[in-house]
Amino acid sequence: MHVKMKNIVFWILILFVVNTYGQTSDSHYISMASAAGRFPAIAKQPFYIFPETREMPLKWNDSLLASWLQKDHSKSGFGMQCQPGEYFVYQVGVWAVKSELKDVKIRFSDMKTTDGKTIPSGQITCFNTGGINYLGKPFTKKVTVQPGKVQPLWIGVDLSGVSKGIYSGTVTVTANNKSQTLRIQLNADGSYVADHGVNEGKRLSRMYWLNNTLGINDSVTKGYQPVVRAGNVLQILGRTIEIAPNGLPADIKSYFTASNQHISQQGTSILSNAFRFVIEKEDGAIVSLQPGGIEFTEELPGAVAWKVKNTAAECELACSGRLEFDGFVDYKLALKALKPLKLKDIRLEVPVNKTKAEYMMGLNHEGGFRPPSWQWKWDTTRNQDALWLGAVNGGLRLKLKSNNYTLPLVNIYYAFGPLHLPPSWGNDNKGGVQVSEKDTSVLINAYSGNRSMQAGNILHYDFELLVTPFKTISNELKYGDRYFHGGGTNTFSKIEKAKQSGANIINIHHAEDIYPFINYPYLDENVTELKQLVERAHADSVRLKLYYTTRELTKNIPEFQAFYSLNGELLYPGPGNASRTEALHPKGPNEWLIKNLREKYIPAWYNPVKEGKFRGAIDLSVITTPSSRLNNFYIGGLDWMLKNLKIDGMYIDDAALDRFTLRRGRKLIDRYRPNGRIDLHSWNHFNSWAGYASCLNLYMDLLPYLDLVWIGEGRDYNRMPDHWLIEVSGIPFGLPGQMLEGGGNPWRGMVYGITNRTGWGNNPPDELWKFWDQFSFAEKELVGYWEKNCPVTTGNKMVAASVFKGKKESIIAVANWSKEDQPASIAVDWDALGYNASTCSISIPFIKNFQDEQPLQSLSALSIPAGKGYMIVIAENK
Repeated sequence: MHVKMKNIVFWILILFVVNTYGQTSDSHYISMASAAGRFPAIAKQPFYIFPETREMPLKWNDSLLASWLQKDHSKSGFGMQCQPGEYFVYQVGVWAVKSELKDVKIRFSDMKTTDGKTIPSGQITCFNTGGINYLGKPFTKKVTVQPGKVQPLWIGVDLSGVSKGIYSGTVTVTANNKSQTLRIQLNADGSYVADHGVNEGKRLSRMYWLNNTLGINDSVTKGYQPVVRAGNVLQILGRTIEIAPNGLPADIKSYFTASNQHISQQGTSILSNAFRFVIEKEDGAIVSLQPGGIEFTEELPGAVAWKVKNTAAECELACSGRLEFDGFVDYKLALKALKPLKLKDIRLEVPVNKTKAEYMMGLNHEGGFRPPSWQWKWDTTRNQDALWLGAVNGGLRLKLKSNNYTLPLVNIYYAFGPLHLPPSWGNDNKGGVQVSEKDTSVLINAYSGNRSMQAGNILHYDFELLVTPFKTISNELKYGDRYFHGGGTNTFSKIEKAKQSGANIINIHHAEDIYPFINYPYLDENVTELKQLVERAHADSVRLKLYYTTRELTKNIPEFQAFYSLNGELLYPGPGNASRTEALHPKGPNEWLIKNLREKYIPAWYNPVKEGKFRGAIDLSVITTPSSRLNNFYIGGLDWMLKNLKIDGMYIDDAALDRFTLRRGRKLIDRYRPNGRIDLHSWNHFNSWAGYASCLNLYMDLLPYLDLVWIGEGRDYNRMPDHWLIEVSGIPFGLPGQMLEGGGNPWRGMVYGITNRTGWGNNPPDELWKFWDQFSFAEKELVGYWEKNCPVTTGNKMVAASVFKGKKESIIAVANWSKEDQPASIAVDWDALGYNASTCSISIPFIKNFQDEQPLQSLSALSIPAGKGYMIVIAENK
């Protein structure tokens, strides 16, 4: 490369990394004191406003450019160039000269040309003062500016349908009973811009995505059924819920077969009795609540809602519930005291059928067998507020919350944004949960302890339910979807690597040569290569997905300063420069963050780019705010990638996503890429950094919209089979699973029909995939060791065996869970298997890197190697 060209590339890179979009040096900024001295007329005003283009984002709240103070744009218009059709963005800066500005308001006039063309004020918005939230509902925000600080207000003008012309109008800012007005001129010229201009990130037109409602509708996502009501019984895919007169569940049934591969006609009850909400007075007397009639307030394909008012002389309980098609139930219980009350306890009792409470996960208990009893107390230093009890084919997750609930931060950032103690259930840490068993029932007792209530006091005893499993396991996905993940940062090389390994889906991670910056794959400089990558993959019949999640976001994006200006709405308002994260930033944030943000942020992912055209750049990211308009932006970006890059879905690596947003994404993927996929990866959160959370319990409300779970990082594959079943396999929730840490244990994994993925770690599964194809696993039915009618047993508690059952051929997967070789006498129930034993052959075939071929005359005296196992073929020869 010529020296001149090298210099050009160098300066392009420097400009990009610095992440500024104008040419003004930092040295041109002046302090507030200097500004007041140089511009005394302005300093006498309570505040001062000024316009600025999108190319010059206001960076700091404690300094100004003199150019902002030199022209009076209340008289002379501030002109900006734009194009018809684009979503045009600019800024208004507000300087609180002396005093705090409370509840800053902004309003816009219509913008008009001299010949009568108009941009209605309804097409102009200020992102800082409100918009459309992630649920699709309008909202407003209060803007406060501290004394001596500057607040940028970002303005969006929708130029859809706008003709060429010079449009003039005004922007008026009001604060502290004073107003100031700017005159704005937009010169709309040039060709009409398609799709609001979002194809070019440098326009900042993607700010339009912040208020989008894509994917918000009442339709049911693919693979599910509409909610059907028959009286008080509500039916969804594989489950029914009967509503009692008081509005709480009277019965919940599952119709899933033992390993969640089919739905039967005969259901089994998850509950042993109805839910009870108990109000116990100080003297032990129970308040007798009398239910009014049930009113069904909403009946849509995707949800049915109801409400009941329960009354007594002392209090009233307003109960509202809403069942959605995926098995999510949202309950809101508002308890209002009608007279002063002294209470011994307020609690929710959930009696679960013992056969549907074999396993337990949550409230400080890692997934596995349920202990006979369990005690838990509220402690918000731990990310624990939900408990799942279940069998493989039927279970219930109970999540306790109140009206102060916000989605907490996850992973190593939990302590920066922990759970809020619910005033109702938590009751100043008096509350907790007891799990106990008696006869054929297991009781969940969510208690809150003694308290007093004054007349008129209201407590919100809200809770959520998830009825599991969510769907049947698809053999087509489980045995047909084969992932390539990792394999270095040279992205284009992965297509051939995937093909050679037998994979048909590639996940492209961030921190790679053409996708260097986390969670912003549609950077203008990325798009051409990513589109080419997808096209090449599709030409080779390989699907391609991108790493794409919330939780953290790179600062190397055009919208970063605009996002930061929203004061914590999108970027989480953490300790800023005082932040310390033990894993990534033990000595504090990176210098760029310290200089340019200073406050209200949490440093996150950090990565120097070492390859490709971005080599030398640094990816710095910050933690994002859950349940914010960033979710809208995320969905807007997904929609754009599905339509423009033709990606086949997304890979989620932990998430600040809520179920509503993920459902929006699922609908878009199903619409544009019917064979698209979503998989979720998570690091093991059961540690002090992450608040001792079990991953599948933490993310359970996302599971209905996933195709696969990869819950493997930091996972100990020496844990016992019950832990594997609940926390690794995905089976109790109707999903395939995969292994990760150290390549997993392929022998134990096959007991659940799961492998790891190629390109990442040890034990590549390509030879097992060939074995699956050779023996038609997609046509077989898994009968797991956990089933009562499993046709094989081992006679050794350290050895587990499952069967992949076919019409004429079955495979036994047997694995040893100890560190020593174990004897196993595998007994086969030939009638249950449906074979004639006298006509069957038994063999251990060769599988490269898994097992050597061995002749077998009998299954009665096998030695299973330590930590390993076998795949045994039984073939009926007629």
